[in-house]
Amino acid sequence: MREGILAYHTLIKQYKLLFKFKFVIIYLYLHMSKEVLDDIPKDKKLVLELGMGDGNLIKLLSEKNHDYYFIGIEKNESHYNKAKYNIKSQNVKILHTLFESVLPLFEDNSLYKVISVLPDPKYIDIKYKSNWEVLYKIIYKKLVKQGKFILITEITDELFQPVSNNEFYKEVENLKQIFQSIGFLVVNAFEGYQENYMTSFLQEFSGDPKRIRIINFEFTKN
Repeated sequence: MREGILAYHTLIKQYKLLFKFKFVIIYLYLHMSKEVLDDIPKDKKLVLELGMGDGNLIKLLSEKNHDYYFIGIEKNESHYNKAKYNIKSQNVKILHTLFESVLPLFEDNSLYKVISVLPDPKYIDIKYKSNWEVLYKIIYKKLVKQGKFILITEITDELFQPVSNNEFYKEVENLKQIFQSIGFLVVNAFEGYQENYMTSFLQEFSGDPKRIRIINFEFTKN
């Protein structure tokens, strides 16, 4: 009995230490991220790209739009390093981190545009909706009024067979309804993508238009 009580108290102490350690790590990480974001200019329109990959898109956009300030977030180290090497514009900041951790640090109504091209299925597949819906609610809060959210994603068959029109438009309509329920207005939705949002990965995915059908959404904050 005594041994059982001692083991219980030891376990409780271990849990308390683990919780305290996790809290310290999270605090330090968020504090560091806040410092990173503090030097972003206040007089420019902010454009955020989630999962920038090799940075090709944000590089092109920043070179053409000097009145905007671009922030790219990428968790993959090799992609981040490639972007860091290629991007020379002064109106760009790239972050090697998880965008779920950084997004909440932005002030509400501070982002002019958010871009997400070919997000990981866990951030857009309807079967994971309960996990990713909160992310897009945060994006909605961070956008300025009439701010834009550009989402370009693929629609595929589970067995990677050609996607029928029925399957395609059903999926498109489901996604529309989810984003409208968050508060977004659907400005545009069409098959394909706008050329000015081309990325290296999008170019690769475009090679099989029957089995990988691309949908381009343009949402705005109501």
